[in-house]
Amino acid sequence: MMDDLRRLLDYLEGTVDPAAQERIAQRHRDALEWRPVDRPPLICTFPHPPDAPFQPLPHRRVFDDPAAMLYNELVRAFDTSLCLADQVGHDLPWTVRPNFGTVVVASLFGGRIEQRGDDPPWVRPFETVEQFRRALDRDPSDVSGDTVDRIRRRYEFYAEALEPYPGLCAVIRFVLPDLQGPFDTAEQLRGSEIFADLYTQPDLVALALERIAAVQVRLAQHLQAFLREPLDGFTHQHGTLIRGHILLRDDTVIMVSPEMYRDHIARWDGFVLERLDGGGIHACGRFDGHVEAFLGLPNMRCLDLGQSWLNDVDTMYEKARQRSIPLVRVRASEKQLVSGDIRRRFPTGATFVYDAPTVADAKRVCMAYCDRVEVS
Repeated sequence: MMDDLRRLLDYLEGTVDPAAQERIAQRHRDALEWRPVDRPPLICTFPHPPDAPFQPLPHRRVFDDPAAMLYNELVRAFDTSLCLADQVGHDLPWTVRPNFGTVVVASLFGGRIEQRGDDPPWVRPFETVEQFRRALDRDPSDVSGDTVDRIRRRYEFYAEALEPYPGLCAVIRFVLPDLQGPFDTAEQLRGSEIFADLYTQPDLVALALERIAAVQVRLAQHLQAFLREPLDGFTHQHGTLIRGHILLRDDTVIMVSPEMYRDHIARWDGFVLERLDGGGIHACGRFDGHVEAFLGLPNMRCLDLGQSWLNDVDTMYEKARQRSIPLVRVRASEKQLVSGDIRRRFPTGATFVYDAPTVADAKRVCMAYCDRVEVS
């Protein structure tokens, strides 16, 4: 595996353009700060071509092999590819992370982690409420554990593997793993009973969110020493730039009402955002009803849209604009990009994603979008 990784790194060192990456970073920063931009950043996703010189490895191989994990991070992550970035010409930041899935914080509470085949790891919930309560009884400053140890070793391996490659060292960011959000982790540990607990045992939910939020903050602070991020108000998650230093995943949150979120959960999202000097919230699905509550959080810096097409993005954009909170990863169609419609609607304060059917299509649409914007 090390030989394959070295061949990949040799190739990437020959294609990387630090000056272009700096321009891409500045374009993202300007858009996220609601400043005028030549064009809002565009990232393209696409199926990995079967004839590409580097092919992704089966996901099951990455958990026990640091070389395989770094290789896959560079070949195939977030439905796009760093090793094909020069062919597409989009605004893709170069990032890698220790990819152990969504279970990292849950593992610190004794969550039973399982992984099968090429599926990402998941947590089997505790079987009883008593087990769940006991799991919460821990020192929030203690972030030792097997999964965290493996994460630290991955960062160290990444640094060692990239050291001989000055071009890659200049542009590749080491970013936080997926730390979820307090309520999403609570649901992993408790299972679907957490929704009934909001009505029948709200004190238990409050205790869980308090303990999980404290551990999440401490873990993020602990891992900052291993990152290659400037931590100057911007970081990277989901393969793109975000404002703030943490991205909370609130996919489970949107399964409760906005009122329930405000009354029982928002405080702890706010706690994490405040302790880490600001950050963003991500959710898949439709969450129009939660937008006001999300945007109203102190230290809220951006909204990351997992499935923007399910939401009224124009209304969301106007609400976010009033607070200078950008929208990250707004999906755009070929027609919207080529015609310039998407930029007229969102001239700044947003970043775009185009889901292309092929690499060639991604390159064609990206070129058309750049040409259309530059002559307008």
